[in-house]
Amino acid sequence: MGSNVILLRQSLAEISGSRRSIGVFRCPECLAEFETRMERAKVMTGLCNPCANKRGGKTRSTHGFNNANSRLHVTWANMKRRCLKPRGTEVQKYEGVTLCDEWMSFEPFMEWSLANGYTDKLTLDRIESSKGYEPGNCRYADYNVQAANRRITDKNKSGHVGVWWDRGKWCSKVQWKKKQVHLGRFEKIEDAIKARNDYLATHDLPHLRA
Repeated sequence: MGSNVILLRQSLAEISGSRRSIGVFRCPECLAEFETRMERAKVMTGLCNPCANKRGGKTRSTHGFNNANSRLHVTWANMKRRCLKPRGTEVQKYEGVTLCDEWMSFEPFMEWSLANGYTDKLTLDRIESSKGYEPGNCRYADYNVQAANRRITDKNKSGHVGVWWDRGKWCSKVQWKKKQVHLGRFEKIEDAIKARNDYLATHDLPHLRA
């Protein structure tokens, strides 16, 4: 029998036309007594059914996150791949983006995620997109926050988020919740930058400052 099995007494009983050895056990969790067949004692946890189901539920919960098909595990695997073995457009997009040693293993990443707001409705986001994946630079955010926090693209020649040159003027805009807010056209780039930063501060938006 397993080391956690507490046998109190044993008897014989007629079950389905056969004589079976029945044991009375004590659950180490709730201290309740329960009966089961002695042949099961070699593989049983020693717990009564309610306590075994409760513990099994906790195990399944943890196992579910560890499962390679779970959303959280896929998030971790994709993060690791983008940093270590990027493919296609990821090669340029994630150039220089690092993954901290702590998150090379899934369990520390899972523990951090569950303690920092992970839900199936949020995605992993780097607070400063120029830095890597590490506990101090990551959060779980919705799509709108992630979209607002993207790096400057190669098409942007101004060097400032949301600011570009068009037909002799500097233009400024903010994109939030899939809508674009155009802030005007300016003679000087400094004025376009200020208009955007002032709008972000006034509306308390999570965008990168220009």
